[in-house]
Amino acid sequence: MVAPSTGRKMLAAREDLADKMSAIAAARGLTLFSVINELLEVAIKVEDMGISLRETVDAYELTREAQNSSFTLVLESLLYDTADLATEKANSETLKTWLDAGVWVARRYLARGEKDPLGAYEREVKVFGWNISSFTLNRVGQKVAIRMVSPRFSKNYTVLFSRYLMGILKGSGYEVTFNEVGRGNIRLEATFKGVESVNGGN
Repeated sequence: MVAPSTGRKMLAAREDLADKMSAIAAARGLTLFSVINELLEVAIKVEDMGISLRETVDAYELTREAQNSSFTLVLESLLYDTADLATEKANSETLKTWLDAGVWVARRYLARGEKDPLGAYEREVKVFGWNISSFTLNRVGQKVAIRMVSPRFSKNYTVLFSRYLMGILKGSGYEVTFNEVGRGNIRLEATFKGVESVNGGN
């Protein structure tokens, strides 16, 4: 095993950033040299993983936002089995619950000042949609088209998730004009009609 080099190289940085890093190092009781090297090691590690520091920070911020917004993790098979049971016992009520949940999510985005709730949701799907193989959101003028593919979704869960997406569209001011749902596949098209005013919210 080759020992890491103990040599040093000079790195240039913006003065304001260098001053902030010096303050961080002082607050942690460390040298600026050790803090910079720690950051470089982390940057190299995440790049080797195929991601960037910016993507890492964005994912962390989304995770914190999800925690603060009552989202939680659940066993995937449990989610699908529960969807089957709920659909069997109370289909119309379950469909409405998922639709309303989507509306709530969209209005939560708007209430916190998000200008593009659909874009915000798309970013969250990329971070948390581990069981979604493909999710695309295309916009042309006032129209939007969503395509989602997930072979792991059960039939009933696919239907419920489509209602959730419809709710997000509705809460974002869109009216669904096309809806095609099959197990693990969802295609939605909608036209923007205007967003209702949102007061407060969390």
